[in-house]
Amino acid sequence: MGHKRKKFSERVADRTNRGFDESPFKNATSDTPKGFSRIMFKKESMAQRAQDKRQHGSSEDLGLSAKEKKAAAAANNNSNNNNKDGTGSKGYGKQETSELRIQPGERMGDFSRRVDDHMREKMMKATRDNTSSGSKKKKYFEKLKAKEQAKKLKAQEEKAYEEYETIQDRIRLNDIADAPPTLTAIPKKRKNDDFMANKKWKNAPGEEDFEDQIADLDKTKKRKLLEVGKEDDKDKRTSVVENGIKKSRLKNLTPAGRRIIEEERKQAIENYRLMKARKELDRGGRSKAQDHDAAADDAEAAAAGY
Repeated sequence: MGHKRKKFSERVADRTNRGFDESPFKNATSDTPKGFSRIMFKKESMAQRAQDKRQHGSSEDLGLSAKEKKAAAAANNNSNNNNKDGTGSKGYGKQETSELRIQPGERMGDFSRRVDDHMREKMMKATRDNTSSGSKKKKYFEKLKAKEQAKKLKAQEEKAYEEYETIQDRIRLNDIADAPPTLTAIPKKRKNDDFMANKKWKNAPGEEDFEDQIADLDKTKKRKLLEVGKEDDKDKRTSVVENGIKKSRLKNLTPAGRRIIEEERKQAIENYRLMKARKELDRGGRSKAQDHDAAADDAEAAAAGY
């Protein structure tokens, strides 16, 4: 890192070793930019390093770090294994070994990075193969998903086919009917089929019609009800009227409202009776029949809420 430097004591020692008032360097007065001079020096050092490697044939005496030596050893082992298996002699194996060898002038860091990129796919495949339980679970879910998709597709196909069957008999525009439709379906049997089959719809001479009999029965029922209504006394008729009025008016009221109305009705009846009693006292005595009719009228008026 650029901000780091040697200790002060080491810097003082280096300064003393260099000496004082020495003659300038050979390139001290050169006009060459420092960046360009660094590039040229790096190129020269790379060429010298490649030459040393060709002479020695290994990376032991080149002053490499432990990591760079380890990467070079792994590359050499891979190339040796490929040669033993026969993959390095022909075809793709030979190309792999040539790719995994360090090139002339190539730095060890670049070479190790190239080896890692080349072996990354194989390493990932090896890790996936080692996790057998995960792969089995994944395959199981993939098969299950494929079955569900196949089932959905089959259901959609069957539905489309059924819809097509219902649509294919539809009458087109401007079609002309040559004959009426023929009914091929057999009708279902009903409960009254036997009765309807044996029924004599045409009346024999001297026989009354069935509908006429029903009309006569309705007339007799209505007549009886009218006679019973006439025979009832006035008290029953007043009770019927009272109940009808109560049902019609008090049907939609709450219990509290009904109680209040009942109390007001009783109070109105008492007031009406008092008023009638006063009128009778003013008029004097009357007959019993007239009194009975007046009492009936009073009861009807009270029931009506007057």
